[in-house]
Amino acid sequence: MTSGNFLNNRLQKLQDYLKGNRQKIFGYPALHQVFFKKHSYKLNLKNPKTFSELINHKKIYDRDPLIPITSDKFRVRDYVIQKLGIEWAEQILIPLYHVSKTGLEIPFRNWDFEFFMKANHYSGGNLLVKPGTDPEILRDACRSWLKSSFGQNLHEWGYRDIPRRIICEKVLRDDQGEILNDYKFYCFHGEVEMITVIKDRFNEKKIKFTLDPDFNLLDGPYPGNEFPAKVPEIPNFKQMIEIARKLSSDFSHARIDLYSFADQVFFGEITHYPGSGLVKMSSYEFDLQLGANWLKKK
Repeated sequence: MTSGNFLNNRLQKLQDYLKGNRQKIFGYPALHQVFFKKHSYKLNLKNPKTFSELINHKKIYDRDPLIPITSDKFRVRDYVIQKLGIEWAEQILIPLYHVSKTGLEIPFRNWDFEFFMKANHYSGGNLLVKPGTDPEILRDACRSWLKSSFGQNLHEWGYRDIPRRIICEKVLRDDQGEILNDYKFYCFHGEVEMITVIKDRFNEKKIKFTLDPDFNLLDGPYPGNEFPAKVPEIPNFKQMIEIARKLSSDFSHARIDLYSFADQVFFGEITHYPGSGLVKMSSYEFDLQLGANWLKKK
């Protein structure tokens, strides 16, 4: 990282810290406002009961040192090795082509294959890069990502101090050339309680639906989406459940994102603040029910 980037990041972290402290002094008014706008009920940080409230409580009060490590798309790989063992971890970790502090030395011109380019320190900082893409466009994206913090306006502490990197990794496709489905396992105290499935996630007409571990369809966090007439078979489901349990076991709540194809499971990421606690659930009762899973072993 250049000295200019380093100083910019230090200054930005200070600004994020001061901004967060100012909101804290006044009782997080902006967060309360946006929460009510999204959920139509008031945020209770003193006695949180719903899933959405508990995520926001976690953002502000939980300072587990494992949260920044497992939120980091690069360092989490070591955590996966620690939890699963090197042999199993190497089977599920997506191959990396490059890791960079600046993005400037990545040999884009020499690569004649597609890849995912991601910022390791925030959600949404990723590109599906096709062969022949203008390297300068990619370098501009790297510069933008590396100089930008993530989630600090919404108090997502876990992302604030992640050492920023650009990672390039293999694109996973099935036999028909489609990007693999995304399976998101919502875990509480090491047990899977809900799974969301996202099909065609890079298309405008992507399909989202939610299941419980027994394959019963749920309204979940995606109300308004059409449920499939029949729940499609999920390959390696039992193995994914086992992986999700192991990787979430250190936390009261974590979402484990996995992919599956043929006889192979791949690890995506660990998310501690799904939707920043601002994704409207199908109902308040469902939000409360999901929160009960979080609270039942406290």
